[in-house]
Amino acid sequence: MAGEEQGLDLQKRGSMKPKAKKGKFKIPAIRISADDCAINVGQVIEDGEVVDVGIPYYVHEDEWVELTPVITVREVMQLSRLQQAASDTNNLGENLTMLCNELSKRVIAWNWTDLAGDPFESPYNRPDVLEGLSSDELLWLVNAASNQETAQDRKKGLQNLEDISLEMAHNQTASQ
Repeated sequence: MAGEEQGLDLQKRGSMKPKAKKGKFKIPAIRISADDCAINVGQVIEDGEVVDVGIPYYVHEDEWVELTPVITVREVMQLSRLQQAASDTNNLGENLTMLCNELSKRVIAWNWTDLAGDPFESPYNRPDVLEGLSSDELLWLVNAASNQETAQDRKKGLQNLEDISLEMAHNQTASQ
């Protein structure tokens, strides 16, 4: 009888779904090193092509980002719109704002510092904090959040985002 009671007890425990504690995320965050996040200074773009990559400054060495490893459909849609914006910049600002909004829901913590070495405010639910990043930092963050890959893999994947960045910079220069 004791065995039967114990079996029932195990069945009850097995059927219970774990509940997330208040203020905690249901899926654990992952921590990504930002050592490979570079801001390129002095980049030269001619006719939409990079002729000089400039000097990369690795401004987030020994820093990290924690994010939830689940990308939302809305974020995928924003990334798609951003890729299309490389040729049609009419809604580029709006698309970047909406992407920062979606990304701020996933980037839950970081220890990033600004170019003066002062800590950035928490990015969680603060799209304005993400909008204050350089385009290189934002593109790195988007790529890291989308892929959750190793630093080496991210470097390979950055080429597509760099192409978007180049087109954005080219279009911005052309419109001035």
